[in-house]
Amino acid sequence: MRVCLFADAQSVHIQQLAPGLAARGIDVHILTHKPAEVSGCSVERFRVPRGGLNNLRRWEGRRRAYLASFLRDFDVVNIHFLHDWGFFSGNENSDGFGEDGCVVATAWGSDVVDPPGETAASQSLIDTRVATLQGATVVTACGPTFARIVEKFGRLNVGTVQVAAFGVDAAIFSRGNANERAAENTPRVGFFKGFRGVYGADRLVRAMPLIVEQIGDVRFEMVGDGTDLARCKELADSVGVSDRITWHDRQPLSSLPRLIETWDASVIPSAHEAFGVAALESSAMGVPVVASDVCGLRDTVRDGETGLLVDSSNAEELAGGIVKLLSDAPLRQRMAAAGCAMVEREYRWSDLIQRWIDVYEMAHERRCEMV
Repeated sequence: MRVCLFADAQSVHIQQLAPGLAARGIDVHILTHKPAEVSGCSVERFRVPRGGLNNLRRWEGRRRAYLASFLRDFDVVNIHFLHDWGFFSGNENSDGFGEDGCVVATAWGSDVVDPPGETAASQSLIDTRVATLQGATVVTACGPTFARIVEKFGRLNVGTVQVAAFGVDAAIFSRGNANERAAENTPRVGFFKGFRGVYGADRLVRAMPLIVEQIGDVRFEMVGDGTDLARCKELADSVGVSDRITWHDRQPLSSLPRLIETWDASVIPSAHEAFGVAALESSAMGVPVVASDVCGLRDTVRDGETGLLVDSSNAEELAGGIVKLLSDAPLRQRMAAAGCAMVEREYRWSDLIQRWIDVYEMAHERRCEMV
């Protein structure tokens, strides 16, 4: 089977999905605005051919012919993130043509739900995204909770969105690969989602004084970069916890386990998450999670089993969840074991690749039935 992914080639999820497909014998080509080397796959920068003596079409005609070539040459075109490549349009006067091929549309999160605190999508963009969902042969989402949101957003029938999850690379995130933690009495709490408003780093900083009051000698590790980093550092100064925090730059995926393995709890206080791979990565490392009780985190954190779900917008409740874990070593141990087992059972990339192949085969069969 030949599959073309319209996607960000630099995305960690694409960097794991595409080679996994190639290793199973799928011929994978990636069309992208952000080229990167992807093992086992060919990568092409999205670029509408220039006009000339051999191509007298206007730009719109050249764009259409360029996109149509992918529908013709590949068994499946998988659009990752509902970007307006030009296959579909919510404008009734335009000539979207994605229905002419086999298209799988994969919603990621902020293409369906506007991230809190960020510029909302325009109505024309929303219309195009809805048209993409309605015109695609098959629509996928990363988890069951987000799938229901995608169905409502796209005005699709309930139960029609297929779940094809992103997973965890067991070769990188594995409790068995972790070094033995040095014996120490100081609890460590970690955050590695990055510093955008939607990820709620400021919520954790506001909860820190309450945690310190009850736990005493506790340390916090804050990992990543982003537009809210400076504001979070200023907030830490103002609430008097700067001396408790170690700030780490954004880490490559391969370096994260060395940090996570030293934590007693991993905190994900996001205002919204379509899924929550960070929760799975923490669980794979045997670290229980305290996370927001929102959307996809309800799929990747089993409340009371692999971690705790709380109202993270409430500093007292967020702090309470973290304190509960830090104060109860047997609870942490049970959640660590349950989290590792859950990831091993349900979220290993090596196992999830087959689900993506099944979706592509489903879409191809549907398209063949329509022709």
